[in-house]
Amino acid sequence: MQTVPSTDRIVVGFDGSPAAESAVDWAAQQAKRRGVSLRVVAAIPWPYNGIGMGAATPFDPHELAKELAVDGQKRAVKILDEDQVNVVGVADSAANALVEESQSAGLVVVGHPSRSRLGQVFIGSVVYGVVAHAKCNVAVVPDGDVVLPGVRHAVVVGVDGSDAALAAVTQAAEEAHRWGAPLQIVQTWFLSTVTGWSGALAGTTIIDEDSDFFGKAARASVATAAAHAKALHNDLVVETLVYDEHPARALVDVSRTCGLLVVGNRGLGGFERLMLGSVSRYVIQHAIVPVLVVRR
Repeated sequence: MQTVPSTDRIVVGFDGSPAAESAVDWAAQQAKRRGVSLRVVAAIPWPYNGIGMGAATPFDPHELAKELAVDGQKRAVKILDEDQVNVVGVADSAANALVEESQSAGLVVVGHPSRSRLGQVFIGSVVYGVVAHAKCNVAVVPDGDVVLPGVRHAVVVGVDGSDAALAAVTQAAEEAHRWGAPLQIVQTWFLSTVTGWSGALAGTTIIDEDSDFFGKAARASVATAAAHAKALHNDLVVETLVYDEHPARALVDVSRTCGLLVVGNRGLGGFERLMLGSVSRYVIQHAIVPVLVVRR
């Protein structure tokens, strides 16, 4: 009888970098709090720089990748019991390997070197590929000390009135409840957000009537989201915040002292516009706390 993989388990990518070490630490803490297993995945692209295309193979990419994953496992068992952590080595790109693993996971965790000069320029191909194509929620963890939600570190979620945002609120409420943290629900009514226009993060001048209309709509939206969160967990401490500012900047600013920043995707159709646009790029690149991207 074939065993069905647990979709509750957490998968984390590991390549030995400081960002990957932070991702393993954070993923292990999440697995411990959730009471689920952790799977450490390492990947060696094959062929690698032309090696393996007919010439004698100098090493086994699967074994090399597994050895790397074991290094990640050694870090994870400082937090979890050894039998809660398993490893896999794959001869493939890291993004492909993690997307494949996402089909039988509840959460995929990737590290992002946000404090490096390179990390400030663009989202790495692994992070970008996994966030865009994973079949489950994805957490992007910046390098540095691991930040966890708690009484002093709220869970922050961005909303825009969409179904995807409501799914993000559901997950954010669950995370806040799990960690005993307050929940902050943020919405902006920056002109490009409410019209769908794209462009630079600079402000835009609109007339007072528009300001009143969009501000009122935003306040109604966060009130609906707050009611939804309280209906799920009535003991939650919920705060709603509305800003006349670009959503990317507002979310990053609010999240500086939080324990987790949660955003939603839009599935087929609108998903591409959200994930390839300035908001998601800016948030993942500049947030100094873990960012959880919730699939609807």
